[in-house]
Amino acid sequence: MDDDYKELRRPHRLGFWLLPFNKAAAALVSCHPRNLERYPYDEDTRGIWIDFSDPEKQDYTVGCSDSVDIYLPQVWNSTGSSGISERHASFRAVTETGPILLCDESEYLSTEPFSHGSRSYTVNFRREGERSVLVAQGINSLVAFGHGRFYQFELRWENDGLDQFRMEPPVLYALGPSRVKTKSYVLGGKVGGGTFGNVYRAMDVTTGSVMAVKKFHRLSSKRLDFASREIANLIKINSDESTRCDHIIQILDYTTSSDWAEIFLPLKLGNLKTLVQKILPPSSHFEVSNIVLHQMLLALHHLEQHKIIHRDLNPENILWELDSSSGSGSGSGTYHFTLADFGLSTSTLSNDSKRAFSRAEVAGTTPFMAPEVYNRHKQKQTSKVDIWSLFATVVWVRDHRFRKGCELLGPHLVHVWLNRIAGKGQGGYKAVRRMACFDPGRRPSAGEQLEILEEEAELEELEEMEEMEARFAGMGLQWNEGMGFEEQEENEYLTETPYYQHDQPYMAGAIDGYGWDGTNGAWSREGYVLPMEAPRDQEVSPYQWWKQSFC
Repeated sequence: MDDDYKELRRPHRLGFWLLPFNKAAAALVSCHPRNLERYPYDEDTRGIWIDFSDPEKQDYTVGCSDSVDIYLPQVWNSTGSSGISERHASFRAVTETGPILLCDESEYLSTEPFSHGSRSYTVNFRREGERSVLVAQGINSLVAFGHGRFYQFELRWENDGLDQFRMEPPVLYALGPSRVKTKSYVLGGKVGGGTFGNVYRAMDVTTGSVMAVKKFHRLSSKRLDFASREIANLIKINSDESTRCDHIIQILDYTTSSDWAEIFLPLKLGNLKTLVQKILPPSSHFEVSNIVLHQMLLALHHLEQHKIIHRDLNPENILWELDSSSGSGSGSGTYHFTLADFGLSTSTLSNDSKRAFSRAEVAGTTPFMAPEVYNRHKQKQTSKVDIWSLFATVVWVRDHRFRKGCELLGPHLVHVWLNRIAGKGQGGYKAVRRMACFDPGRRPSAGEQLEILEEEAELEELEEMEEMEARFAGMGLQWNEGMGFEEQEENEYLTETPYYQHDQPYMAGAIDGYGWDGTNGAWSREGYVLPMEAPRDQEVSPYQWWKQSFC
């Protein structure tokens, strides 16, 4: 064996062999002095090993200058030059997600991926934007450089970094969309689903970034209606980047046909339901519920400004990720929540909304649906249905008894249970009790509820300062009058007439005859048990948490 060739036969390294596929490439690999790092692939073939296992070397350049990693000489013949630029192309690893991209940097755009064989896909560069495309086992297995595919190489992989997307042979990877000639992603495993569509992990073939793809297939009647709503409302919500809310899922792109649609969305780590049930310790549930409350109120306030009702706010449709801007700590304060799944959303300004109201459409997920959804013959659905759903979600996160019991009770009794929890105002529910009013007109809007929380935080701070003043007085110290407090008028919210009567147990006649019968001392409908008592007071009040986190 010549000294120029080195034996490198370690299995499963991240990288590939660049093997000559035509005479020009074979002559280059065999004898050109600029490419000294040549290795025997087998007894008959010599190639160039491109190794991405070294974290310090994640980019290999191709061209005819002295500074590139893979030298392709400029060759002249009767038809002109081979068309190789000084820096013609590069192979670049996306370290965040693992794939390797081929990037065309040539002057005349003469880098071309292609494939051969029935089990290989060709994915071309996009016509607009950055010219980069995925290379992997069975995807763009051949690459050509120069005019007329002057130099042609085959990529033989040891490891392409896409283990999370690999399928069972003979199909190594599934590309999508399946009914479109131009492929845009590599399909991964299922990460979620619902009545009208499933959500899958996917990788963009031009950037290597990981995203989520929501697939609506066999679209007809309601399915087509819901897919169209979600696309239209997400575009409307995210149309103005200057006012975009980062607690509402963005739409990256979409593709549709007569009977199917796919929406491309950012991929999050999971949803609130699995976070509470499988990840978080019970001691952190109350604090996390306050974060969810504040961030979802911001999302709902943004929807109100765009005249959109979500209509399906529940723990499964609230996604989470770690907020990098909050540092690397492991506390619950690092969570960032995003409202997703707008399939049931509707605009209050559209004809679609009028049709939905006229049909008295039931929309949502039990037990998070507002009372007026069931009393639809009396009231139309407004943005206040989302306020009720958010209150139910907060209770679901805080109270393990509600999590277990709400699935076992009828919707009317769940409404009474939530209203009773709010009515007592204990366990940190005092500032949010109006969110559970049966009358949607008495519920605050998202913006009003944010103001209520801020006022309560300010009120608690004043109470703390007054307590400190009393302590100074008890110690015989004179309080600085310039730092003293004027007597505050009682907050209007705290003194308003509650939504239940003072002279009756709250919830009397609450909804369609469900309520407390003061004469018999029992609930008015047979077969139902008395709702459980409200959760005990927490050690940390929501106002104290609000002041620490946002003030």
